[in-house]
Amino acid sequence: MTKRGGTEIKVGIFVFLGILALLYLTVQLAQEALTPKDTYKIYAVFDSVSGLTKGAKVEMAGVPIGKVGEITLTPEGKAKVELLVYKKFKIQEDATAVVRTFGVLGDKFIEIRPGTSQAYLSEGTVMTKTESPVDLDQILASLGPTVEGLKEILGSKEGKENLKILVANIRDASESFKKIADKVEKGEGTLGKLIADDRLYKDLSATSQSLKNIAQQIERGEGTLGKLVKDESLYLTLKNTANSLEKVSKKLEKGEGTLGKLIHEDELYKDLRVLSKDLKNAAQNLDKILAQIERGEGTLGKLLKDESLYTEAKKTLKSVNRAAKGVEEQVPISVLGTVAGAAMK
Repeated sequence: MTKRGGTEIKVGIFVFLGILALLYLTVQLAQEALTPKDTYKIYAVFDSVSGLTKGAKVEMAGVPIGKVGEITLTPEGKAKVELLVYKKFKIQEDATAVVRTFGVLGDKFIEIRPGTSQAYLSEGTVMTKTESPVDLDQILASLGPTVEGLKEILGSKEGKENLKILVANIRDASESFKKIADKVEKGEGTLGKLIADDRLYKDLSATSQSLKNIAQQIERGEGTLGKLVKDESLYLTLKNTANSLEKVSKKLEKGEGTLGKLIHEDELYKDLRVLSKDLKNAAQNLDKILAQIERGEGTLGKLLKDESLYTEAKKTLKSVNRAAKGVEEQVPISVLGTVAGAAMK
């Protein structure tokens, strides 16, 4: 054997060993992909898991938390899926397992939707809430009669006429919308002015600036509202007033002062009650007197009611007037007689 032949043998052995190592690593990686380590098993039962395969992802909120293990049939004819969940993730007892799809025609995977329970699933337990995927074939099969019905409707003469009318209406509506869009673009109408005319924007900007100025004035304590916000004197005054009212209230509660005595002492109430009773009696007596006077009873009643007394008083007054005049006339004569008598003596 030449030296060159020995080298080729060594290279061949090295390549063979490398192939074996590569195969071993491939098997290990495939096994890890299908049956990951540091996981615990839980199960979920679905009506159908069409398209789901072993090794598919198990996700929660888009985060991979495990992989799909063995998929078997239950005695009831349902699919029992083994979920290999990483031990660092916990799944609530009321969580829901849903078969989902990556994209429209992508691979299937299991999504775990969290629940609200404080208890978590343990090794070997079965999830009670699951949702099977919607089968595209079933959807197409359910749409089949609808499509056939549309074909029958549109295939008839009446259907074709209705379709023409519908297309014409759509064309007219499209033209109307186009005209409206043209008017709006030209700034016509209310909507057009709102879009094309910038005066509203300027008005809003001016209003915003005014509000900003008012806010700044209030912040500086200017004006009545600014003083109410910034000046503490009104607050202090109200506080002092409240304190004074509190003191007065306490005095009233203790029965101090005139008003306090009026509130707490019963003697004044009793006196007022007696006075009220006396006033009531006096009022009743006064009513009686007034009634007697009204009936003409008594001296005052006769003075008000009896006209004869008025007539006699009138006659008496006339007599008094005549007597007074007679006396007035006799006074000068009497005076002269008195003077003459004194002279003769």
